[in-house]
This record gives sequence, structure tokens and C-alpha cells, in this order.
Amino acid sequence: MIKVAAVQAAPVWMDAQGTLDKTIALIEEAGRKDVKLIAFGEVWLPGYPFSIWLQPPMAAMEVVMKHRMNAITKDGPEMKAISDAAASAGTWVMLGFAERDRGSIYCSQALIDDRGEVVMTRRKLRPTHMERTVWGEGPVTDITVVDTPMGKVGGLCCWENIQPINRQGMYQLGEQIHVACWPSFGMFKDVRQAYALSAEANMAESKSYALQGSCFVLAANSIITEESLDAITMGNDDLRAMVQAGGGSAMVFGPDGYRLTDPIDEHTDGLAIADIDLGMIEGAKVFADPAGHYYRPDVARHVLDGYAGPIDANPPQENPLLKAVDENAA
Repeated sequence: MIKVAAVQAAPVWMDAQGTLDKTIALIEEAGRKDVKLIAFGEVWLPGYPFSIWLQPPMAAMEVVMKHRMNAITKDGPEMKAISDAAASAGTWVMLGFAERDRGSIYCSQALIDDRGEVVMTRRKLRPTHMERTVWGEGPVTDITVVDTPMGKVGGLCCWENIQPINRQGMYQLGEQIHVACWPSFGMFKDVRQAYALSAEANMAESKSYALQGSCFVLAANSIITEESLDAITMGNDDLRAMVQAGGGSAMVFGPDGYRLTDPIDEHTDGLAIADIDLGMIEGAKVFADPAGHYYRPDVARHVLDGYAGPIDANPPQENPLLKAVDENAA
């Protein structure tokens, strides 16, 4: 059995140092609870720039600039401090962070091992809608998993998790433990205004990812606090009327789609902790292996490009019927 945790917490919004301190405290808590993998939400550090969804791009520039100024590098002092905390706690960390690389910012994830080594970083392949005014795109190689003592671990950010091609790529790489990084789901008070951005919709996607892939899913996300609302809406009463505090919805799902953790109040910081057994994956794959016996590459193939050569987990098999037809036609 392996103990894992999905974080549901509020960052210190657009404050890299404040959020760093909170990150370390949560890792230390995970270590005390014998958690072997702790997962944080999308751009947990320094916080998600919600304002970009509430107004035109130029009006949101104040928040975009704060986000840029509090982004971190993948080899900077903040990452070193988090890596040291992971080593001290003896836990692996999947961190969602805003990554600065020269003049550009990316929505990134880093996997840090229990010795404090950054073993993987990746960038969101295609930021969603208004996010493209803030973040650049990730390279084709960032559909990837890491072989760890716990199993094969991977991660995707927000709506990367709902893209069928992304999912199939991760499944073909043999992913066993998936980290789905989400922001807060408290952005719109009227859920019908943007149901696709709601906790209900996106936790359903996390559940279906687990069921479809016969893998465990750690769905981590953040919270909007009353204290951060003024900063998020820049003191604009019209914008404030659209946003609500809360939006937490961290969960862990098993490879059959079953929720393994109790809900945490949406306004409350906490860790959604579950004991997972990779043996459950074997049972799930008896019924459906999306990259094996339940996959028909002769009907539709999925190829992962961008590596040393394209990865085709299931090369097409020769269809004797089609071969006979071709021979007769000749």
C-alpha cells in the first residue's frame, strides 16, 4: 500500500515567497502522515490568474504582471527549497507552478523525488482560451510518465485532462498514478454561467480518466479565500459579483473510478489522503486495458511523436482479409 495526498488549499495569492512557505508546510505535514506522494494544483505557486477570465486582456494586465513577477524558474532557489523539503519529509512531490524561462511564462509541473531531485518537468501543451494571453505552449515531448518505486507517475494540467489524445498517450506509456492539477472551481457564482468550469464537471473528468485508463488519479486544486477576492477582482465590484470564495474539490480516485477520499469542505485547506494498492490496476485491466487488449490499432492508431522516434505502443497488425482483397484487386 502507498499513501498519497491531493492538496486542497489556498496559495498566498501572487506571492511567491508566501506560497513557498505554505508549500513547505504542506510537504512537512505530508511527511508526518507518511504520505509518499503529494500533489499540488495548477500553478499552485504563485496562484492562478483568475482575473483573465473576468475582463478583456488589457484590463487584466495588472494581474498578469503580478503573475509574471512571481513566477519561478525550474532550477531557482524556490525549487531548491521545495526539493529540500521533499527530501526532509521523505515524500515525492508533484508541484504545479508558473515557470519563468527568459521572457516567457509557462504553466508547468515538476516531479520531485524523496531525495530532493527534480526528476521531471513539463509544460501545459496548449493553454486554454484566455490562458494563452499569459502562458506559452509546451513541447511535444511533454506527454510523459516517470518510472518510480511507486509505479509509473504522470501529470496533466486542467483541461489537458479532458483531451482524448492526451489521455491515450499517457495510457500507452503505462501510467499507473496520474496527477490531475486543477485551479479553484469558485470562479463563477452562477454554475450555469460556465458549467464546464465547475467542480462537478471536472471531477467527473478526473473520475473518467481513472476509469478509462485503469489508473489512480490524484485530483488536486486550490481555494479562493475571502482575503484574496479583492486582489483577484482588483477592487471592482462588478467583477466581485461574479466570483465566490471556496471552490475546493480535491479527491483521489481508484482505477475503477471509485472515489477513495471523503470530500473536504470547499473553503477548507486540507489533504485528501488515500492508501492505494497498484494490485487494483491488475483487476481493472482484466476488463479494459486501453493500451492493450481493449485497444484496436488496426481500426484507429495513436502515435506519440517527438521522442527519439514515434512511440507506437501497439503497431498495426496485418489484416488478412484486406490483404486478400488487395491481392485479388492486383
